[in-house]
Amino acid sequence: MQALMIRPMRFTTLTLLLFYNVLMANAYAEESAQTVKVADPFLEVHTGASVGYPIINVIERDETIIVLKRRTSWFLIQDDHQKEGWVHRSQLIKTLTLDDEKVELKDVTRENYLDHNSEMSMIGGEFDGLPMITLSTSYVLTRNLSTEISFSQILGDFSSRQIIGVNLIQHPFPGWKVSPYFSLGTGIISTSVKSTLSQIKDRTDLLANVSLGMQMYLTRRFILRADLKKHIIFQSRNKNEEITSWQVGFAFFF
Repeated sequence: MQALMIRPMRFTTLTLLLFYNVLMANAYAEESAQTVKVADPFLEVHTGASVGYPIINVIERDETIIVLKRRTSWFLIQDDHQKEGWVHRSQLIKTLTLDDEKVELKDVTRENYLDHNSEMSMIGGEFDGLPMITLSTSYVLTRNLSTEISFSQILGDFSSRQIIGVNLIQHPFPGWKVSPYFSLGTGIISTSVKSTLSQIKDRTDLLANVSLGMQMYLTRRFILRADLKKHIIFQSRNKNEEITSWQVGFAFFF
C-alpha cells in the first residue's frame, strides 16, 4: 500500500511548479503575433519588462515591428532585424496596423473581473495549527455561483495529510470591492504516518466543510483571497473530528 502512495513533499513540489508555470504563462498573456507600424516619434526597446532594464535599441517612426506577447503594461516586440526587446504600452499609443488603422491595446479592467469564467488560486495558512497550502481551480457558473476543485497539503511532525475537495461557492455581492463568499464542500482526506512508532495508522476518510471568505480585485488579473473553514472528518473510528483552518493567498482569473 505504501509503495503505491505518492510522497507528499515531492507531490507538493511538483504541483507548485506546475501551478507556477501555468500562472506565469497566463500572466504573460501570450497572443498571436501582430505586425504593426510605428507612428510614435520613436520606441525605446529595453532588455526586460521594466524601466530598470537598459535600452538596447531605438526604433524610429514608420518602421514595422512584430508584437509577440504582453506582460502587464509591457510588450515583447521584434524589429526588422529579428532583434527582440520590451516596449512600454505608453510608447505604443499611436502605433498603427499596416492598413494605417490605430491598434487597440486593451487593458484588463474590473469589468473583466466581474465577467470572468474561471480562476486558479494558491493560498496558505494553518490547519489545526499545522502549515497548510491549497491549490485550486474554479469555474464560474454565474456571477453569484461557482464550483471549485482543490488539493491541500498539510505537513506535521509525525504525519502529513492531503485533502482533495469539491466546493460550491456562493457570492452574494459580487460587485462589492471586498466581496464575501460562502461555500459548502466535501471530499476525502488521506493521512500518511511518517514514523512506524506512532500509534496512528495510515487512513483515508470522508470529510465535509463550510467556509466564510472574502476576495478583493487587486489589479490586472489578480485577486486577493482569504478563507476561514470548518471541517468535519468522518473517521472510521466512533468519534468524528472537527478542525478549523484559515488561509490567505492570491488567485488569477481568465
